[in-house]
Amino acid sequence: MRNDIDAFLRGDWSAVANDFDAERFIALDAGGSADPRDWTVGFPNLDAYRASWLEQSLQTRAKADPERLRAALFSGARIARIEFSNGNTAILHKVFDGQLPLRDGTEEPYGWQSVFTLQKAGGSWKIVNFVGYLPR
Repeated sequence: MRNDIDAFLRGDWSAVANDFDAERFIALDAGGSADPRDWTVGFPNLDAYRASWLEQSLQTRAKADPERLRAALFSGARIARIEFSNGNTAILHKVFDGQLPLRDGTEEPYGWQSVFTLQKAGGSWKIVNFVGYLPR
């Protein structure tokens, strides 16, 4: 998680690109809804997710107080659960729940959760998909 947050703060996709299985990647966007009927294929491939990730990084860095941002993101993100299956598949539940410190001194709440599926291939774990932006 440290690498992910630090890469996000730098807008450095190359630092996290190898965490994903680019050939098989697909992700659903829950859009803040717990109802699966509302979910969409928000990221049909890794290029689509990369573009969104970079845009979110840029927007966050533009509005956030750079002196307090890193600490705020680390305090608001946690891995709630990891479950392994058959030695080569895992599900990881990541929760984001915090306050984004803005440049004007105020704070903006943020909160969602994402559930990732990882598979081990060639000795390393790769994210193959996720359902993101679920309500907390």
